[in-house]
Amino acid sequence: MRSVAEPAVPSDAGRAAVSVHDLLRFERLLSDLSASFIGLPPQGIDAAIRDGLARIVSALGIDRSTLSRVSPLSGRVEITHSFAVDGIEPVPPALSAREMTPWVLAMALANKPIVFTRLDDLPPEAELDRETFRSIGVKSHVTMPIVVGGQLHGGLSFGCLREERIWPDALLTRMRLLADVFGSALARNRAQEELDNAIGFERLASGILASLVLAEPGEESLAIGIGLRQIGQFMGAEQVALWRRVAGQPQFGGTQRWHAEGFAPPMGLGDTPVLPWIGDRVAAGRIVRLGRVADLPREAQADRAALAAIGVCSLLVVPISVSGTIVGALSIASMQRPNEWPDALTPGVSLLAEVFGSLQAREAAERRKLAAEVEAAHWRERLAHLVRVHTAGEMSVALAHEITQPLGAIENYALAARRRASEPAPDLGRVMDLLDKVIGQATRAGDVVTRMRSMAQRHELDAKPIDIEHAIAECVGMVKMDCELRDIRIRSAAAIGLPVVVVDEIHLQQVVLNLLRNAMEAIELPGAGGAREIGIAIALNERDEVQVEVGDRGAGIAEGDLERVFESFYSTKSSGLGVGLAICRKLIEAHGGRLWASHNPGGGALFRFTLPVTPPAD
Repeated sequence: MRSVAEPAVPSDAGRAAVSVHDLLRFERLLSDLSASFIGLPPQGIDAAIRDGLARIVSALGIDRSTLSRVSPLSGRVEITHSFAVDGIEPVPPALSAREMTPWVLAMALANKPIVFTRLDDLPPEAELDRETFRSIGVKSHVTMPIVVGGQLHGGLSFGCLREERIWPDALLTRMRLLADVFGSALARNRAQEELDNAIGFERLASGILASLVLAEPGEESLAIGIGLRQIGQFMGAEQVALWRRVAGQPQFGGTQRWHAEGFAPPMGLGDTPVLPWIGDRVAAGRIVRLGRVADLPREAQADRAALAAIGVCSLLVVPISVSGTIVGALSIASMQRPNEWPDALTPGVSLLAEVFGSLQAREAAERRKLAAEVEAAHWRERLAHLVRVHTAGEMSVALAHEITQPLGAIENYALAARRRASEPAPDLGRVMDLLDKVIGQATRAGDVVTRMRSMAQRHELDAKPIDIEHAIAECVGMVKMDCELRDIRIRSAAAIGLPVVVVDEIHLQQVVLNLLRNAMEAIELPGAGGAREIGIAIALNERDEVQVEVGDRGAGIAEGDLERVFESFYSTKSSGLGVGLAICRKLIEAHGGRLWASHNPGGGALFRFTLPVTPPAD
């Protein structure tokens, strides 16, 4: 069936109908070509196609025969094989059928042959096609669409550039059969190419995944960047980018990108009003595959304008899903020519996109975790500072008494020194001795003030090696006066040869002071009938940790409260803040240790905490 009206038959012999002899010869050629492709290995298909086209040109006495492949997505025509007689220019290797021969493409998509004896036979709606044929010198032409599985794969073309000729129906019927033969060969060739392409992409994907697995912590972004570049180069694209979705919105912000040298970086995907139509579909979990940006629907006018502004020809956007939620996208853009974005590669691209997305989500989670830890440490120190100030307030009476003693001694020693100095023959040695005692008492008072200031000041974590026995002895000294006022004794014992521990001394002393204060208050509670004594023990436990015990014979802890006492805002005291022990546990855990409570055999409570001999790894 012709695509245009049957033209008047030209008079010269070059345009005469094909003879019976020529038809028989073409039949034999058709039979030979059909047989030659049977059982042909993939590597021999190209040579067999070129040989077949040369025999067609010779048998029909035409100037050129061409086998082309068409991308239904982009309308791009790629010449895969061509043969022309000497002196005839080759067919352009690639052209856009949608833009240069739209009528021909529409006919081919409808599986209708394109046949004309002269250019004037083309219908008025083929005006653009006529000019294209004229520009490449075509006078008479036949194209038989190659349709495989209901999809247009290409076409087999027969052309005359030096003179016009008629294409009889009998010949066209055989040309159609010949197109089917070449179509099968073309489909096999294309299948082999797609297989090779898929295998190549699988190898690429395996290499990218391996590099991501082997990437050192903190180097994931570098590995992802290399992967984006490799994907772009493999797929013939100039821009590849990863995007993170704005929570709950069909908008995406760029997180990582690659672009070939000389090309602009990718623009914002879905940043209203840049790509709203594409953003909506990606947010809904749909792959956007554009062979040509011009194929975007009318409602995507904003997207088309934005992509055209940066020169995007083709675009593939794959959504990234984590736990069923669209969290981002991977985009691949071709800037120089339309791209088919083969179906066989889409699953592999989606897999890499999911891996990239998971790595980015993990990095983001780690950043959020680190920020949360920093924030938690900040608030923990602020609360610890509050507890230290509160503790200092509770100790103020005893500390005032402790300061009063050296101040009184200073006054007495100073008065005595003045009397000695005013004597007619002063004993200067005795005066110097009295002044040394003044200095000693002043130092003692200064130490008390320094300890108080250390307790009350804001403080950042500063772990360093310390002598734990000495640090705890200083704590005992800070509460010694208060214990004497309460008639409470402190008994301390430390194992010989204790190793140094790497801790923040202020935090350690805050814990010990809190435990000592709790023990003192427990001893004075009603129902505390045991000895008014606090025991401190320092030793190495079976796990080679330094373990500190603070025990008392006070009222003790109820059976169900051994863990509750460490809960924030839980207190057994009517005037307590309820945060002291909770902060103590956090401070010890921040150093890699543990803090827990138990019943003291014989009555009272026993608190234990451990500290590693070496600091915990970051």
